[in-house]
Amino acid sequence: MTVEISESQPAPVPAPVAAANHKRRDPVKNHEAARDKPAGKQDPQQNEEDAENEARMRKWRTTSLVLLAGLAFFYTLYFAKAVLMPITLAVMLSFVLKPVVGGLRRIGLPNAASATLIFVVSVAVLGAGATYLAEPAKAWISQAPRDLAKIGRDMSGYFEPLERIEKARDEVAEMTKTPGAASPIAVRVEQPPLTSQLMSSTGGVLASGVICLSLLFFLLSAGDRFLEKTVELAPTRRAKREVVEVLREIEHRISLYLGAITLINAGLGAVIGLGLWLIGMPNPVLWGVMAMLLNYIPFVGLVAGTLTVWVAAMASLGSPGQALLAPLIYLGANGVEANLITPYTLGKSNGLNPVVILLAVFLSGWVWGVVGIFLAVPLLIAAKILCESVDSLNPIAVYLSP
Repeated sequence: MTVEISESQPAPVPAPVAAANHKRRDPVKNHEAARDKPAGKQDPQQNEEDAENEARMRKWRTTSLVLLAGLAFFYTLYFAKAVLMPITLAVMLSFVLKPVVGGLRRIGLPNAASATLIFVVSVAVLGAGATYLAEPAKAWISQAPRDLAKIGRDMSGYFEPLERIEKARDEVAEMTKTPGAASPIAVRVEQPPLTSQLMSSTGGVLASGVICLSLLFFLLSAGDRFLEKTVELAPTRRAKREVVEVLREIEHRISLYLGAITLINAGLGAVIGLGLWLIGMPNPVLWGVMAMLLNYIPFVGLVAGTLTVWVAAMASLGSPGQALLAPLIYLGANGVEANLITPYTLGKSNGLNPVVILLAVFLSGWVWGVVGIFLAVPLLIAAKILCESVDSLNPIAVYLSP
């Protein structure tokens, strides 16, 4: 077959692939051209993108390392608490007692003799206080179940609507129960008796106490020897001076905080005990000592103390209105202490962010229990001073500040 092409219709000419000013870019050739460029003539935009990517990757690596270090830190604190907790407590207590040792040294008493005298006086005072409070505390604990039952009977009228709702729910569940359906199997977990639990934990508590007291005695007897050894590790004279300033500042602020808080808490306990005595609460000294000890625990101690005093007042006093005076006295005294006395006494040098304090209390309580809650604020003060002294850690100090 022959195909004829008409002369009036010329064959179509293929259009140019691209205009001269829009030539297709070959990625291979472009890569080779960029590779063959001299170092000084590379694309500045490409260099900027590479720098941004590198900075982003460096930031992610740093964040990951910080998170891993934080997890490892809390892991170590939790599983090594049997050793780290008494050591930390001994160091904090040495900050409080060092000024006393210094005063005794100025009158000619050596450090070892001063530490021994402090231990003897402390044991005598604590022993006398424990002996005086043991009997009323034991009596209150023994009658606590009866008191709680009495409170339950007195307040049963307030919970009667809830009981009716719960009863109606049980009746509906019984009516909608499928006939012949198997009843769920009750599973009861046998808990060891309370005596066994206490005996199992007594050994650890005694061991931690021995470690803490022994280390505290040697820290007080050593004086500034460990500070001098730490300064010797600094490479330059300027570094030595900075180490001394930071450690002295930490020691001064923690000593000031714990000493002032102890005096404030003692006054708070006396005021609360006097107020409860005026409204007829039995054992006001016991509640005053409890208020003093619980005030070392920020926020949580206030809630626990208020509820405990309210329950004791409901069981001891006659009318609910009179019993309500006890928690009001407790809250009022704590409000004056927290908003007037403590800020005026300590000033703003030891100011901390309340949110950070609450988080530290929860974390330290989870890691180290009651001792961790007691150490939360002193450790935050030390961390704030350290972050203020190191330029790279200043942003953390900003978050710790109020």
